[in-house]
Amino acid sequence: VVKSGDKMLTLSGTNSYSGGTLISGGTLVATNVDALGSGDVTDDATLELNTGGTFDNAISGSGQVVKSGDDTLTLSGSNTYTGGTIISGGTLVASNVEALGTGDVTNDAVLELNTGGDFDNAISGSGQVVKSGDETLTLSGSNTYTGGTLISGGTLVASNVEALG
Repeated sequence: VVKSGDKMLTLSGTNSYSGGTLISGGTLVATNVDALGSGDVTDDATLELNTGGTFDNAISGSGQVVKSGDDTLTLSGSNTYTGGTIISGGTLVASNVEALGTGDVTNDAVLELNTGGDFDNAISGSGQVVKSGDETLTLSGSNTYTGGTLISGGTLVASNVEALG
């Protein structure tokens, strides 16, 4: 599936295609965790995920990912997108340190890091950061988020004075 043009397109059905998704312009909104089939997503514009569940498709490209809506969504792929992540509603769970790509994270809701390793993406915004799971996670970015930090599981290491916002 190819999404081009400047407008917004919403996919809400449960789709079973496996050939992948290319977003070359505008915004593609998925309101169902299975709306984008099972293939990889190349995001060179905006992918908005307004759904809950687990999204395990790999996301690459220069575009940004937006988590909207009130649900809890888990990103579990090893993602390489570079355009950053915006969390405007609900909870976005990263189940590995690559789940949020390489760009900055603007968190105005809840970012839950259920993983271990080194998370070096910069985190800003008014939202809360939650460390869950049993592993040790190091925050090494220069973070400015203001919503506080909750450690509900594992160990959280701050590698610099700005790591905890």
